[in-house]
Amino acid sequence: MARGGFYSVDSLQGVHALVVAGDEEMRAVLAAILRYCGALVTPVAGPAEVLGVLRVVKADVLVAEVNSADDGAELIRRVRALKPEHGGVIPAVAIAAAGGGARLERLRSVGFDAHMVAPLDPWELCRLVSSLVNIR
Repeated sequence: MARGGFYSVDSLQGVHALVVAGDEEMRAVLAAILRYCGALVTPVAGPAEVLGVLRVVKADVLVAEVNSADDGAELIRRVRALKPEHGGVIPAVAIAAAGGGARLERLRSVGFDAHMVAPLDPWELCRLVSSLVNIR
């Protein structure tokens, strides 16, 4: 998958990322970062769309902006309730606008595999996604 290394624009070649963010601008930024690194990106606005996409597309990773730990918990609970073949085990990254350690740990405890705090380092996001998809 990661042919050119972490700093290559093709480091996510062959990775399909499902990006969910209620904020249109954040959704566009996340999608642009991942596309720049070579990923195929499907951007969606909310949890219902995530579930609909996962029913028909096999994405490799979920990148979700979460405005609160409760929003993130609801999204990931719904995703984790899916059968594995329908995306229930997809690696998931939570992007939080801010938050202390307790909030970020709560996101991990409810089912996210990793988290980042905005503002984002684009290369860090691509490295994180690469490491998650290479684990499976």
